Amino acid sequence: MKKLLVLIAVLSLSVLTMAAVEIEFWHAMGGGHGATLDEIVNSFNEANPDIVVKPVYVGNYGALSQKLLASAESGNLPAISQAYGNWTAMLIPRGVVQELNSFIDNPDYGFTSEQWEAVWAPFKKMITWGDTIYAVPFNKSTYVLYYNTDAFELYGLTPPKTMEDLFFDAMMLTEDKDGDGEIDQFGMGFRTTIDHFVVFLRANGGKILDLGPDGKYKVVINSPEAHEALQFMYDMVHTYKIAYAQGGYLDGPFGDGKIMMFIETIASKPYVDRASTGKHGWAWAPVPMWKMQAPPFAGTDLIMFSTISEEQKLAAWKFMKFLLSPEIQAYWSVKTGYMPAVKTALETPQWKEYVNQHPDAVVPINQIDKGSVDPNIAEWYSVRTIVGQMVGDVLNGKRTIDEGLAWAEAELQKVLAGE
Repeated sequence: MKKLLVLIAVLSLSVLTMAAVEIEFWHAMGGGHGATLDEIVNSFNEANPDIVVKPVYVGNYGALSQKLLASAESGNLPAISQAYGNWTAMLIPRGVVQELNSFIDNPDYGFTSEQWEAVWAPFKKMITWGDTIYAVPFNKSTYVLYYNTDAFELYGLTPPKTMEDLFFDAMMLTEDKDGDGEIDQFGMGFRTTIDHFVVFLRANGGKILDLGPDGKYKVVINSPEAHEALQFMYDMVHTYKIAYAQGGYLDGPFGDGKIMMFIETIASKPYVDRASTGKHGWAWAPVPMWKMQAPPFAGTDLIMFSTISEEQKLAAWKFMKFLLSPEIQAYWSVKTGYMPAVKTALETPQWKEYVNQHPDAVVPINQIDKGSVDPNIAEWYSVRTIVGQMVGDVLNGKRTIDEGLAWAEAELQKVLAGE
């Protein structure tokens, strides 16, 4: 903590100073992540006595989304908040989201070209609408393959590099261990959600929506690539019975030895570690290759609201810029497991020391340039709901794959048409 305070004191000398001002920061970071965020905020406040950042834990993402949308109507918004891209897209037309180009480009307190270049390109894409930047990246994660290292060693297996390898490993690891006729150890685990489906869909070269040359999205979910992705998941669960599927998170079944592999974001790391400690070892590997590598990104950005005073905007920008400094990004990443939002964090002593102790920390970093992003459109929440229902229906046997894709296609077309 002392080292962090010294670091922050040095950083604060390089940015603008201003009169005492208070800004409110809404977030959904609970548990250890919230504690780390509070630590960073408190340190910033101590190093910048002219600014008071007040972090407000609103609850989970659903609660934060509802509060932001309601507050946009009532005019009671904070200075800054976490937000998914589709939330930002819903708020932009209401005129309450502050554009950040004027801050980023300001010669006195903006980013240098080197600082802006340090932000990973996919993250820039997620915060930009047209030519306008409305956010800065915050807690970013990507999908990886978690696997039981004890089981892989016992069965003489190595982490799968392709989907064909994944299928083979899952088959080898599936067992009826007590001989009662029921499988009690599955090689693979799936969640019956859009997120797990999208991992396989994008790896197979497919999309849910496609941006046309006219700048409008069209529905392309009912494709051979989507059919193959769903068939692959369905066959593993039902035809070959080498995968276990449920709606909830899989760290529990993984820790208990019910599943030997599953794909999830790196944000699950502390939960996987907690569930596995004292039971078996674990590690992660890149998402296996299909036609391509395109693991989706997850996580939120930070947005500033235009409804605050000019003085508060400058204070909010100072804090947002501070959060993107390489040293703070390295600290945030090491403490929480999220990916650093800037490349320069990888050059800090703290990150290098962390990688020396945890070599697998580079796995998600090496996937960043290959990662895929969600369309940052207001309709994406409805898209997620529809596709999530379709995936659940198919994997639970309520619809055939053809029926599910046709239904989803029709429903998504209604959403994009504004019906």
